Amino acid sequence: MTARTSIAIFGSRDVDRDTARTLFEQHLASFVDQRRTWLLGGARGLDEWAIEWLLERSEVCWAVVPHTRFDQPKSVQSWLDQVDRIVELQLPGRKSARAFRNRYMVDLCGIVIAFRSGKGSGTQAVLRYALRKQREVHAIPLLTVDDEDPPEDEELSRGWNR
Repeated sequence: MTARTSIAIFGSRDVDRDTARTLFEQHLASFVDQRRTWLLGGARGLDEWAIEWLLERSEVCWAVVPHTRFDQPKSVQSWLDQVDRIVELQLPGRKSARAFRNRYMVDLCGIVIAFRSGKGSGTQAVLRYALRKQREVHAIPLLTVDDEDPPEDEELSRGWNR
């Protein structure tokens, strides 16, 4: 795996399967069948649906988990059995472990694709870090019925100039 050929996916834990699959068809389909390695956090929600969707397309998937695979949610365990590699960072059980894992994934990849719900700051922090590291960034808003406009962030709306 090289950074140029790998893609890290980040996003909300509160995304249902059907919404996630629709988003993947719209935003990930153009990246499949290109001999890429996909890096995922191994959490419930968007991560598990992305693993499912990518494995259906015979893509290479790595799960990067902050502790061990057995510390991940039970709903994700069967997907972890099917990925090509599990990277267990075995970090101390602190809140910062997920942030460290996210930066580790950005450091390994060339492209970051993040599905932003506007809730919480984890995905936004990943996007800022990826821009600082000069990664290709795709920030996709997750709109709900209550959202009239996608969340804005000046740094993200500027994008990354090559």
